[in-house]
Amino acid sequence: MTYGDSLGIVWDERFREISFSHPMIRDVSKSRIVRFRELVSTLNVYFISPKPATYEDLLEVHDESLLRKIKEVSSLPYIGFLDSGDTVHYPGMFDDILLVAGSTLTAIFMSRFFDSIYIPLGGFHHATRSRSMGFCPINDVNLAISRLMKMGERVALVDVDAHHANGVEEMFYDKPVLKINIFAYDGKFFPGTGDYRRRGKGEGTGYNFNVGLPLGSADDSFQEALRLLDVVEDFKPSVLLVVAGVDGHKDDGLKSLNLTTNSFNLLGLKVSRLARRVNARIISFGGGGYGPGSAPSMFSFVKGLMGNRSEDEMPTQDEEKKAYVKKLVDLLLERLPSSLE
Repeated sequence: MTYGDSLGIVWDERFREISFSHPMIRDVSKSRIVRFRELVSTLNVYFISPKPATYEDLLEVHDESLLRKIKEVSSLPYIGFLDSGDTVHYPGMFDDILLVAGSTLTAIFMSRFFDSIYIPLGGFHHATRSRSMGFCPINDVNLAISRLMKMGERVALVDVDAHHANGVEEMFYDKPVLKINIFAYDGKFFPGTGDYRRRGKGEGTGYNFNVGLPLGSADDSFQEALRLLDVVEDFKPSVLLVVAGVDGHKDDGLKSLNLTTNSFNLLGLKVSRLARRVNARIISFGGGGYGPGSAPSMFSFVKGLMGNRSEDEMPTQDEEKKAYVKKLVDLLLERLPSSLE
């Protein structure tokens, strides 16, 4: 069974009402998913219904103590927090978590039939094995990597969410998984991790790339950072995971970067072309996004995945920040492991 140049969207109507974000931005988080569904319906895509994961599936990447805690608070008749005040819990939440995790596993299974799979409600990359954090009760990205590795796949991750994927780095720091993170960074911006000198250890030595963009970085800096994607071609993954978080858009409610929809469209184009060159399947996650530019940015990324170039906003520039990012990328490219040279 083959669909040729095809894109599958994992979708369930319950996505419209799911958000693990802080109560002050939950409605914004939900509305971007609703608006994205409206926009993407204008494209020739296939909608895939997910099958919920099981409790045992989550044990693959999380301690049972954490899962028991989440399940217990999900039965409470009120809204509260799982962590210090970011990640919300609410009645019936555990069922939503199983649906989110199941969307990832469904995407893995269905990826053999499509060139690309996109999960708009996914990319919860902050949670660790034992802790929920940063709007992420569990870590579906870790589940994807773990399951794919068990299947014998060679996995690369490109994560451009404005917040560093600390949960992924922690779990796979010593594993031969290529991880490229492009995010906002000043040493303090949440989660505060992502030092460029952290390059992995053991079997993972040299496979961890952190490109911390100065706060306020523009499209030109983002484009400069995307030069690191050349490393993916040398790595030759069989599956390319992409966390295409759009919270770096200039109008985001948690403003940290100054990107336009053009950057996310360019990302989609680049990973699509890259995957074709190395014959890799693409599984993408919607990641974060908390503003009016979120749904259009998600839509622009998907159009890029389908090979459609679009420039819907005036590109942003900051020559000083771009020069810094260029030096950082050059430095990282100079220190490649022998397997990536």
